Amino acid sequence: MNGQAFRQESLPNFLGLQEEDFRIIDRYREILQAETDALAHTFYDYLLSHPVTAAIFRDFTPERLDTLIKKQSEHVRGLLASHLDKGWRESMRNIGAMHHHLGIEPSWVAGAYILYWRQWQKILQEQVPARERNLLRDALFRLLIGDLMIQLDGYARASRDTDAERLALFDVLLGVLSVPRGTESPRPEGLLQQICEALPRKSASVRLAGYLVSSAMGDTLSLECVAGLPLPLLQIPKGSGGPCWEALEKGQTIIQSTDDPDAPEWIKTLHHRVAEIGIFPFGAGEMRGVGLVGARQKGYFRRVGSVYFDAFAHLGELVLLLRNQSLRDPLTHLPNRTLFLDRLAIAQQQTLRQERLLGVGILDLDGFKQVNDRLGHGAGDHLLQVVVERLQLQLRAGDTLARMGGDEFGLLLLGLERLEDLEGICSRLLDTIREPVEIHGESISVSSSLGMTVYPFDDNNASTLIQHADMALYAAKNAGRDQFCLHTQALDEAIQAAQDTRTMLEHALHENRLLLHYQPMVSGTGTLLGVEALIRLHHPERGLLPPAAFFTSLDHLSLARPIGRFVLDAALRQGSLWQKQGLSLRISVNISTRHLLDARFLDDLKEVLSRYPDLPPSQVEIEITESAPLADISGAQMLLHACNDLGVRVALDDFGTGNASLSYLQQLPAQSIKIDRSFVRDILNDPKDLAIVAAVITASHMLGLEVIAEGVETTAHATLLAKMGCGQLQGYLFSKPLVPEDIPAWKHHFPPGSQWEENLPSMGVLAPILEGHILRVQEFIYALQEKEAPFPNHVLEEHAEKICHLGRWLHGDGDRLFGLVPGFTKLLIRHDRVHQLARAAHGFLRVENIEAALHHGNLLEQENHSLITELLTITGQTRDRSPIG
Repeated sequence: MNGQAFRQESLPNFLGLQEEDFRIIDRYREILQAETDALAHTFYDYLLSHPVTAAIFRDFTPERLDTLIKKQSEHVRGLLASHLDKGWRESMRNIGAMHHHLGIEPSWVAGAYILYWRQWQKILQEQVPARERNLLRDALFRLLIGDLMIQLDGYARASRDTDAERLALFDVLLGVLSVPRGTESPRPEGLLQQICEALPRKSASVRLAGYLVSSAMGDTLSLECVAGLPLPLLQIPKGSGGPCWEALEKGQTIIQSTDDPDAPEWIKTLHHRVAEIGIFPFGAGEMRGVGLVGARQKGYFRRVGSVYFDAFAHLGELVLLLRNQSLRDPLTHLPNRTLFLDRLAIAQQQTLRQERLLGVGILDLDGFKQVNDRLGHGAGDHLLQVVVERLQLQLRAGDTLARMGGDEFGLLLLGLERLEDLEGICSRLLDTIREPVEIHGESISVSSSLGMTVYPFDDNNASTLIQHADMALYAAKNAGRDQFCLHTQALDEAIQAAQDTRTMLEHALHENRLLLHYQPMVSGTGTLLGVEALIRLHHPERGLLPPAAFFTSLDHLSLARPIGRFVLDAALRQGSLWQKQGLSLRISVNISTRHLLDARFLDDLKEVLSRYPDLPPSQVEIEITESAPLADISGAQMLLHACNDLGVRVALDDFGTGNASLSYLQQLPAQSIKIDRSFVRDILNDPKDLAIVAAVITASHMLGLEVIAEGVETTAHATLLAKMGCGQLQGYLFSKPLVPEDIPAWKHHFPPGSQWEENLPSMGVLAPILEGHILRVQEFIYALQEKEAPFPNHVLEEHAEKICHLGRWLHGDGDRLFGLVPGFTKLLIRHDRVHQLARAAHGFLRVENIEAALHHGNLLEQENHSLITELLTITGQTRDRSPIG
């Protein structure tokens, strides 16, 4: 068997057709051939509508035409049942030979397969289940191509004078379509590219081959591929005339001589190397194109015949149909990432020509994962479809919405005249997404974050524009979500600075320039309980850097675990050394969110505990941020329970700054919480902060948790916190973070009791608000006497008596609980009098009448003493010392 025969006998294998392909065709054969007779009539109507083919059938009698139509119907039925077996292939080769003898060009044969394909496509879409649609479409596509190749082979056998050029063209087509068994089908756009590359390589006469594509977007023809001789950069406006546009608009092949004085300039420049160019249109609707083939000699297409190139063009139409499907998201039917990139490149060119602005955006739904996880993927898909419909209603003609993957979408906003236009569109998009969607009888609301960049202000290529839009998206998310952010140079600089910080931190880790300092944590009576390990970075030029200089990089994907392992090892090693020296301290270690939720964290903790057996696990405490478990509450619960099982304590750090509620504490196996310094700092002056701290302490006591207050900087802070029941304190009042060598000496010199313990009464059940008031009066008197000391807030300003600590209580809970008790109204009068005396004292101080100022200060103390005494009497409370101190 010669090589040609072998290729034909093995054609099903070459096309990747296997038994399962024929089985699925057999399964749907009945519906595929249901309208075969109508299809045959359509086919001959198609033939009679073209002058060349109509001339062939001009002298045929109606009876003969009916016979041909019947045979055409039989061909469709036979093809579906053929399995391209030996008998069928021989029959089709005979038909191909007959076509040659009758002078019938193969182009109309290829046209028949287009009609078959269009008919079957409609049936596929309407009658075939989605799960088998692609399998059947692929099998039918290969079947059509195989049958076409068999007929063309028969035509070639009958034409003994077909020269090597025709055989070369045939080999190109067959070689491109051949798919080795077991391999995936080639990408649709790859088929045309392979043809263009194979033609100049295998043909002795073809010097160049390429194709241009016209899509619905853009105002020019786009050169997508060229092989052989290079073509100049083509800028062919739509509707401008010229052979390419004429072929595309009329759907007719055009042969253009390169020495034709009316030829476009780009064709004339090729006349020394190419004699004529064949232009073959293909495709329809949104996706159309023309194939370009340049030949060495004039008359090449007439001598060889353009039928092979027509076959290539018809194949191009099939390919573009498949390509269009491959460029669409199957769920939403939006352009996918590939088509989005194509459109972005076109939009950039169009924007420059029109001297307008182009908005490039990435949009991401906030909370989509939670909907998917809670209600299922079906609900998630429905939500995406509704969101897409709403977004498309807000976009203008010419804009593009694409699905980039998951719940992420790409946006192209064309023809913007000014940035205000962009802001308006973005606001409408965000607004429409916020509208609730009903799913399974439940009203679901999500928001979105949107990152935008503007071309040509952002003068970069397509991939960089998308990267910048993505950067802006994450900036919008970090800023709180449900908003849009525009990429700017400042954002670029911030991201570069973050990258530089990560690089600095990574180098410091590898070069052993990271170290730990330790800040003491003391009890309410001043006893050293433990230390918190705080990371520092030694920079060769900038010296010792605090965490604030690199904090944002500590939780980075590539650094969180390596740095976390370093901190655990360094802290426990130091704790073990202190233990051997007789200094037993609790070692508190900060763990980043990413390291905590890493599947390897527990192994890391076990490893470091085993490395330092001298340090009891009960003296190890891991601090996690309040918001960390929110990322995976069930996983965090299991992990923290496992830590407790190892004997390790858990503390919630920075409590109050995240999104957790007090009830959230019940879900976590923590032993202590740390109140963030931002609340502690202003408890003497801000009633809201005092209320939050008091609530956290009270709730923690009821839940059996220890409470640590961070940022304690004054004796007044320490006194109030201790009276409120805060068992542990940490801050600069006691010590700044120290190098480990200094901790033993600090403990030795730190007194077992402290200055705020003197005359410290039992708080009993007296409200913390009252203790805060007493301390604030003391601060006022001290400021009055020292002149330069700051006065407490909410004392001197107008209506201060209603917004200070005690005033809020008197006008709120106090009035509600005791308002009807005799003497309560007198309390309000006395409280107002305290503030009036304070304002008067301050007024005399400002005019430097010191004697009058101090006199009013004494009156204030006396009035306050009466106020506290009467308040305790009315509320049934007692106190062991003077309220003035």
